[in-house]
Amino acid sequence: MAQILKLKRGNYASLPTTGMNAGEPMVTLDRGTLHLATGAATKIPVVPAIDALVTLAAIDGANDLVMLHDYSETTGQKEKKITFDAFKTALNIPAGSTDEKVAVISGGTAGYIWGTDGTDGIVRMGTSMSWAKGAGNAFVTLDVSLVDGGTF
Repeated sequence: MAQILKLKRGNYASLPTTGMNAGEPMVTLDRGTLHLATGAATKIPVVPAIDALVTLAAIDGANDLVMLHDYSETTGQKEKKITFDAFKTALNIPAGSTDEKVAVISGGTAGYIWGTDGTDGIVRMGTSMSWAKGAGNAFVTLDVSLVDGGTF
């Protein structure tokens, strides 16, 4: 005799928080997520395969989320979420910046080569030098009007 398996279903906001049976699966119809009850008041999300996800065309830093695996978690769900903007802040990347940070010396404090406005990067210009960031690319051109080797 064939048995029928039925899943509880509804919208994400209506997922139950009590009265669940361990092993009970629940599917959200508005988000397409699956959750599995681990106890009467606990559940875990079933995480999708990353290669099955579609690519995001653009990022809304304040609202889009990045999923991370929290290696330090020892008792609960290891996967955590963070907004894209909060992730950039955690990496010390200024809002709106796409520059990469580097250190001038090995083990030194990393900073932005160009900086936020051309005056606060890790490379700064002396009075006989100037630089300009190309409008059509990511390159910076250095112009030197005088190179003074100093005296003996």
